Amino acid sequence: MIYITGDTHGDINRFFDVGALDTKLTENDTLIICGDFGFVWFDESNLVGFNQDNDELDRLSHKPYTILFVDGNHENHDRLSKFPEVEKYGSTVHKIRENIYHLERGRIYTIEGKTFFTFGGAYSIDKYMRQEGISWWSGEIPNDEEYKRGIQAIKNADYKVDYIITHTCPSEIIKMYLHHIPDPHDGELTGFFDYLMYDVDFKCWFFGHWHTDDYLKVPMRGRTKKFRALLFDVVNIKEYEEVKNDEY
Repeated sequence: MIYITGDTHGDINRFFDVGALDTKLTENDTLIICGDFGFVWFDESNLVGFNQDNDELDRLSHKPYTILFVDGNHENHDRLSKFPEVEKYGSTVHKIRENIYHLERGRIYTIEGKTFFTFGGAYSIDKYMRQEGISWWSGEIPNDEEYKRGIQAIKNADYKVDYIITHTCPSEIIKMYLHHIPDPHDGELTGFFDYLMYDVDFKCWFFGHWHTDDYLKVPMRGRTKKFRALLFDVVNIKEYEEVKNDEY
């Protein structure tokens, strides 16, 4: 079974405390995290932090289930890009541990027979309080190659996937449903998501970043499209398999 949750921000307690997000997950399950995984943060320039990251990743590697994540804006993108790329779920992933994989931007994966378009990244409004290469990385913003890859993947899928997994979300969702003002620095990314929102057929779009748990129903071109904002909630994707297109 596939489960999806929001930002974990390197908080190991989310996985091990009483009432942890994964209490019932088994070796037959997959947990997808919508960005800001947060356990790939330090590099060798900070050996204490680097070793702590590795220790916590090793602890997570003993979980019976598979952990997948898109990247958010609180990741060390330089370090993330150095993990080996392997073929999995019908495309390319970064292998972090035997059961932990980074889902790359602009890919379509087939997991348990369902197709997922993934596109991580977001702009950090706190970047000026962070230090480049130490606590902030320019790779948080997608590059042209990733956009082109994503557009081509969607075209190849005939503009239809089962689910979309991102960190942030379309600018129209930010304005109309989350009641925030979209940051212009994020405009290319959230604008790209606007294009996907209108042109791609999907059952539900899952995202994190906004630190809220909410169901969103968006009327669009004669139908209702579904979005799920996630932080702490852990949703069973089965919920979205059993509803009709315009129900929730």
